Amino acid sequence: MDGIKLKISKPKDKLPAGSSKLFGNPDVWDCFEWPYIEENGERYDLAEGFDESGLLPKTGILYFFYDLDTMPEATDEKSARVLRYNGELSALHEMILTDEDGNSLAFSEQRIDFDVADADEKSSSLLLGDMTQSCDFINDRLPLLRIGSLETEDAEIRFKDDGWLCFYNETEKQKVHDFSKVKAVQISCKER
Repeated sequence: MDGIKLKISKPKDKLPAGSSKLFGNPDVWDCFEWPYIEENGERYDLAEGFDESGLLPKTGILYFFYDLDTMPEATDEKSARVLRYNGELSALHEMILTDEDGNSLAFSEQRIDFDVADADEKSSSLLLGDMTQSCDFINDRLPLLRIGSLETEDAEIRFKDDGWLCFYNETEKQKVHDFSKVKAVQISCKER
């Protein structure tokens, strides 16, 4: 499986609620509880239709969270979290992220478009697909998301040696769309 290529770009206008994006203020539902990680994550609209494997749910939005403050390189279970929202988009509202002085904590939102990945695209950000690396814990897990080091107008995110941040899920959990055991690890570009 070659996976789903993520094309990240700055949008011309503010994205509609529920759009696939990286950074920005998240669109959340009533009673949403922020996970223990304090930085905004990536979000993918599952209705995009590129997942021929059936490993993703057909509806809803996935929210990926990773601790960008400490940026742990190992598989610390507290460093990453994936939440799924499967309600109406009209129920979502923007959560404004600010510090105690009212200053914005959100990096500028980046639009994510999807395309079919080519087998030789080793440096791209991917949803699903071949993310084989030299990590012991990956053996019994399926690759879920890979985000490469990136720069935006107000953020510079560099993973280990300008590499990737990879999210993996237990194989059996992924088959039933259970994201409770997702782990993340930074992969050095030297390990590619």
